[in-house]
Amino acid sequence: MWKLLFELSDRLFSIVPIKKWRKFLRTDLLFDYRRKINALKHAYPDLDYGKMRLAKGGGSLVFIIGNDTFKVRKHNYEAGKFERFYREKRITDALRPWCTIEIPKIEFFDSDNITFYKTARINGKLLVNISSRKIKKYQNQISKQLAEFIYQKSLAKPTEIDDLRTNPIQPGYSWIHGDMCSNIMIDPKTMKITGIIDWEWAKYNNTDYEFTGLVRVRKKMQKIGLDKTTRDAYKKIINEL
Repeated sequence: MWKLLFELSDRLFSIVPIKKWRKFLRTDLLFDYRRKINALKHAYPDLDYGKMRLAKGGGSLVFIIGNDTFKVRKHNYEAGKFERFYREKRITDALRPWCTIEIPKIEFFDSDNITFYKTARINGKLLVNISSRKIKKYQNQISKQLAEFIYQKSLAKPTEIDDLRTNPIQPGYSWIHGDMCSNIMIDPKTMKITGIIDWEWAKYNNTDYEFTGLVRVRKKMQKIGLDKTTRDAYKKIINEL
C-alpha cells in the first residue's frame, strides 16, 4: 500500500509547476523518497524492485526486498540523525549472543550521501497483524516464549555497552526493548516467535517496563492481556530457579 501511494504521489508532485512547492512536497512530505530509492538501486542494482514492499516507521522508511530489509531516516538532514542507528547496532550486537530468539544483525552502507541500515529479513508476520482470535488460542505458548526471552535478556551483562546505560546497575533492571508490542515477528503457521525487530528505543531500565511495552500502544494487545500472561510466565520461570 505504501509503495503505491509513494510512487503515485511522487509522480503527481513532480509536475507541480512552482519549484519551492514541488521541492517541499517531494522532499518533506515524501521524505525525499525518489532520491532514496534511486540511491538504493545504485548500491544494489540487481535486486527485484518490482516486488519491493515499503513500510513507514516513526522516523524511518523501510524498503523490504527479497531477503533483505533496508532502513533510512525519513529526514536525512536532522541533527544527530544516525545516532539512534549506531546505538541500536551496538545494543543488538551486544544482546544477540545472550538470546535464543533472533535479533537482527545490522550493517551500514552509504549511497549518494545517504546512510542505509541493512538487515536480513526475519521470516514471519507481525504478531499485531494476526487475528485476536488466533493470538488468544496460542496466547500461553507466545507468553512462555516471550517470558523466556525477557529472562535471557535479564541475565545479559554486556560490558561493551555500559556507556549507553542511563541508570546504574541494580536488582530488577536489565536491557529492555521497550516497544515489543509492534515488533514481534511470528510464524503464522506454528505461532512461534521468529524474531524481535526494531530496537531503536532499547535501553537499560526496570525489567517490568518490558511487560508494559507489550501492550503500551496497542489496544488489541491490551484487550488480549498479553502483558499479564507473559508476566505470569516470567514469574513462573523465576520461581522455578
